[in-house]
Amino acid sequence: MALAPSQHRTLLTLLLGATLALSGCGVQQSGAAAIVNDTVISDQDVQSVSDQLNKLAQGGQQLRMSDVLLSLILEPYVLAEAKRAGKTVSVSQARKVIAKVPDPSPATIEFVQMQLAIQQLDQASKTSIVNQIGKVKVTVNPRYGTFDAKQIALTPISPSWIKTSAPPVVK
Repeated sequence: MALAPSQHRTLLTLLLGATLALSGCGVQQSGAAAIVNDTVISDQDVQSVSDQLNKLAQGGQQLRMSDVLLSLILEPYVLAEAKRAGKTVSVSQARKVIAKVPDPSPATIEFVQMQLAIQQLDQASKTSIVNQIGKVKVTVNPRYGTFDAKQIALTPISPSWIKTSAPPVVK
């Protein structure tokens, strides 16, 4: 189907507008999956954790990148609370859990430490973490969703600029 010149301009205008709208929202740093206060969590870290741990997955259960990112957002708060509560998880403990991962990235080790530590924390410690997270500024790259501090979750974004309309009626 060929487009008339006016339709080309309209399509180009819509695409340009969408590009500008998307570039103006979310994380303002190239390569950032999220920024927590001033700490950047890189797309590369999210990807490496996901890739490395999904190689261990059994039965087809794969980690979603949004779940990895959420854990990396929580990680410093969980590890700090675990330390305060005397429930720290060492790097060597984390490495044992992922012994089949050759040369795990630092982000993968921290992810595993966080997962092991949170299992040991009581409800009071978890409530403390939720309260701390509610006070920090979390900016997430829109491709991962939006951060909901009340539910401690990433929710997918459905682009509001995409409108569905009925096809034109041809007479």
